[in-house]
Amino acid sequence: MRRSRDAGFTLIEILLAMAILAFVTTMMWGSFSQTARNKRALEAAQERVHTARVALMRMARELEMAYIGFETGGAPYTRTFFTASSQGAVDEVSFSTFAHQRLRGGLAEGDTSIVTYYGERDPDDSKVTNLMRRETRRLQADDPKTLTGESYVLCPDVARVKFSFYDFKKKEWEKAWDTHTVGAEYVPSHVRITLIVIDERGQEVTYSTDARLRITERLGT
Repeated sequence: MRRSRDAGFTLIEILLAMAILAFVTTMMWGSFSQTARNKRALEAAQERVHTARVALMRMARELEMAYIGFETGGAPYTRTFFTASSQGAVDEVSFSTFAHQRLRGGLAEGDTSIVTYYGERDPDDSKVTNLMRRETRRLQADDPKTLTGESYVLCPDVARVKFSFYDFKKKEWEKAWDTHTVGAEYVPSHVRITLIVIDERGQEVTYSTDARLRITERLGT
């Protein structure tokens, strides 16, 4: 009888074992949950950096291939131009460029187009501002905002997007540009782009690059 009682477990021992098991399970679950959260945060940060860098590379490449040509007539709009203005948090830049990529066959489009960068409130969250990109399918002497084109989000949730333009004739940086102005019928030689985004922690992160334009004077005769 004594040996039989010694071979078993008391209720206190069972409860103690269950408590230890529950404690170890809780610790392991907490560790796994923290690892998963850290993994998601790291992936979000990497995705954010990638999106910002791709946006900068896209803008720099298209700006480097900007140009304007000689045009005759007194039309209020020209087929080629380079305009930029400060628009609060996100500057607006519109220009003609050779950077257009024809991805679909059979369409009436060439290697040139009008590209516009601008800011717009997110339709799902009015507190979020997105950097937008719009591109027309062809050049026309008409209001660029009325031309057929496609718009999409180039970089979501931006704090500020600022452009600076180097006037190689005046040897100074400008905050705005307009090739329609008399005496400014050329494009800047450099464009400095500053992109400030909101990271996964809600903090501002700044990215910047410099685009060197290849064609500064008017083309054609």
